[in-house]
Amino acid sequence: MPEYSKQDIEYASEFRDGIHRDALEIVRKTRPDVSEVIDRHPVEDYFQEHWDYPGRWYTVVAIPYGYSSRKALIDSIVKATLTAAGPAEHTEPDRHMLDDQLDDKPSGYRELFVLDSDQQNRSFRAVGVDAEGRYILEHYEEYSICGDTGSKSAYYVLTELQFRRYARQSLLNGRLNGNDYDRFTAETKHDL
Repeated sequence: MPEYSKQDIEYASEFRDGIHRDALEIVRKTRPDVSEVIDRHPVEDYFQEHWDYPGRWYTVVAIPYGYSSRKALIDSIVKATLTAAGPAEHTEPDRHMLDDQLDDKPSGYRELFVLDSDQQNRSFRAVGVDAEGRYILEHYEEYSICGDTGSKSAYYVLTELQFRRYARQSLLNGRLNGNDYDRFTAETKHDL
């Protein structure tokens, strides 16, 4: 392993701390109780060796190898931190906390992404949009009472803030890919 000067280590530490601050800012939007992030890369991983003019190796401070961008590294740190922290009570709006329930399935409703599902209990929650452009949370579950089986669905109108929180939760849980997340949330006007 190459030897790095004290000044190089300090510069890499400052660079890494900046990434940690950005990641912590994202984490605190859903988990304000978290005080530090989990980065599995030691400061030495933030050095890269480059062969350059006039034919020698140069050491530069950069994101660790294996990440396509700073954003990809931050997303990885955020995901590791939230996974380690576990779920927090009431970090995401629960259907019992939503008060804008619709009487029936909204006209033109189409699902955008599944938020969570429980195969054992045959239930799921999905987020979609209706013909009016409103964001909708769909809650579906099957039931069995005294031998009778059936299913029920409930639909709730979401605010933009609730929609973005659900999209972020789904992204971090691996149920929504980054491109779709960017496309869906680009249409909303407010940040989390």
